[in-house]
Amino acid sequence: MSFVAKVEARAYSRATEVPDRVVAAILNLYPEKFRELVEFESTKVEGQSGDGILIVESKLRDKVGCEATLDYIFEKLEERDRRRLGNSLTRRIDRNCLFFIRIDKQAAFLDNIVLAKGPDVISAQIHIRQYPKCRLEDAMKMLEDRLGSVGGDD
Repeated sequence: MSFVAKVEARAYSRATEVPDRVVAAILNLYPEKFRELVEFESTKVEGQSGDGILIVESKLRDKVGCEATLDYIFEKLEERDRRRLGNSLTRRIDRNCLFFIRIDKQAAFLDNIVLAKGPDVISAQIHIRQYPKCRLEDAMKMLEDRLGSVGGDD
């Protein structure tokens, strides 16, 4: 049986942005009761034009929290985005059972989860596991089932 083992998210805080707001946007991807378990790391880098960029990364390793986070993201998506996600699942999961999703960073700051259409994103990786080894077909089925069990009342 497939399960979510880890959730990672990353976003860039450009020189014109307030880093705490980027952290808040990332935290809004996680259910409130698990936010205190989210680990953060920031790395300062230099952009092409010499401006400072802060890469903000988060990790959640708590199995219950990770499972809840996947459901939380799916539940907060509007029906249109859930359909879009469902139609693109095969392109969003790799052979190592890593599920990739890009969330609009500005919407996330406002506590909305919307699939990104532009470059200002939070990139999330959902690590799906199964023992002894994750099978892509099983991971896809788990994602399809969980995505299909959400919503319908938007």
